[in-house]
Amino acid sequence: MIQKLPPFDPEAPIIVLDIGNTTTHVGTWAAGKLQTPLPVPSLDQKAFEKAYHEHVDAMPRKKPAAVVAASVAPEALTKIQDFVGDQIDMDVLVVGDTIPLPIDVSVKDDHALGVDRACAAAATFERLQHACVIVDFGTAVTVDLVNDDGTLLGGAILPGVALQLKALHDHTAQLPLVDAAIPTLPYGRDTAEAIQTGVCRGIVGAVRGIIEGYASELNNWPQTVATGGDLALLSPCCDFLDTQVSDLTLYGVGIAYQKYLAELGV
Repeated sequence: MIQKLPPFDPEAPIIVLDIGNTTTHVGTWAAGKLQTPLPVPSLDQKAFEKAYHEHVDAMPRKKPAAVVAASVAPEALTKIQDFVGDQIDMDVLVVGDTIPLPIDVSVKDDHALGVDRACAAAATFERLQHACVIVDFGTAVTVDLVNDDGTLLGGAILPGVALQLKALHDHTAQLPLVDAAIPTLPYGRDTAEAIQTGVCRGIVGAVRGIIEGYASELNNWPQTVATGGDLALLSPCCDFLDTQVSDLTLYGVGIAYQKYLAELGV
């Protein structure tokens, strides 16, 4: 099957998508800048379509030059591909599939690397131009390392807050399912607070330990940038974070498209 590629139009903005396990972020990318990112539940197709139309209706020509996606949720991606094809008779450009990853990687299998991680790493290095760590406090927490040459060396993955809270409830007889929160004291005064403290402060401690390992490998403490849905919850306990950026992966999707056009010579 020959993919229908969008015609290049330097004046027209594009739609960028970060399709996650829990949340899909929809934004407009134009002139190297991200505009009006909107989060919607990844399995709520109607919410996605509403966000998509809001972005398209705000475009001067009421049509994007392209729709570019980074996805770790195949089911949601398939529905979006079908919808976009019906709307504009154009295939979604998928980072890591129909267009290349936006950053060099040095991992055992680059096809198995989450494209959201690669996009966030690319966006971070594009700004900093030196070794850095990217922490994404999402459904899963990822902690990735980029060296001074701009190569993504690899990283660490651990369950995020909601996953850990649910696992404790589902796999024990008496532990309740509690809301995500960080109690004021460093210890829990009841079972709910003990769970919240253990999960949230445990994630913070794990991330700190992982970054310390990276620093030992580099012989230097790398600048650390954080993003993700649980960033606001966890960041008050993360004194090791240098910068916080929302929608970091969407920036990386835009960068992936720009590099793709550059490789095509347009």
